[in-house]
Amino acid sequence: MKLIAHRGASLQKQENSIESLTYAAQLGAYAVECDIRQTKDEEYVIFHDDNLKRLTGIDAEVSDVTFLEMKDYLARNGYKLLSFNDLAGNYKEKTPVLLHIKLPDINPDFVHMLKNSGLNIICGVQQPEAARLCSSLFPRDRILAFMPSKDDYKEFAQNGAGIIRLWEYWLADIDISDVKAAYGRPEVWIMSCDEKGSMNGSETSLNYFKKIGADGVLLNDIVMAINWIKFQ
Repeated sequence: MKLIAHRGASLQKQENSIESLTYAAQLGAYAVECDIRQTKDEEYVIFHDDNLKRLTGIDAEVSDVTFLEMKDYLARNGYKLLSFNDLAGNYKEKTPVLLHIKLPDINPDFVHMLKNSGLNIICGVQQPEAARLCSSLFPRDRILAFMPSKDDYKEFAQNGAGIIRLWEYWLADIDISDVKAAYGRPEVWIMSCDEKGSMNGSETSLNYFKKIGADGVLLNDIVMAINWIKFQ
């Protein structure tokens, strides 16, 4: 079962940073996940939330501030802002980067930018149309569907997604074998999320995901997961 480091080694290093992504890759993660958004002045930044409040205390949308404003707000609170160009220039590992594309829509120029970045990218898309667009340049096994609803997997698979992400709490209502039988027979990766909302993961959840046939798992505690897999 593939282990994907959510926001890098986000329990050990600053989330969505070069240090966090590199550390997780060097630990042995199959892939490292991070998020891409766009600022008011159309700079691509690696940042999880749509709002700055959690990390800065400032209630402002990423799309409503400039790159320099965002960089300053984060610096005041001890955080570095990573641009996509910085990621492409400074991430040197061969481990794939699962890029969660958190944009309202994407265009061919954006997809070409990803393809030409030099990174080994898995495109994490939120709309079937984005999956179809990415499939013009990326193979199916490099397109992952971050589906808004558990019932969307057939549409994403038909539009080129070779990996389907399911939330852990969806597993009570959906059978992994049904998803795997969809068009193109996609892999199924699970996003850890327990009853308290924690995405850290646990040995118990990893054992369960393996038992039901999950192909991969995204989680925060990549150190725990790497130690777990050594004994499988």
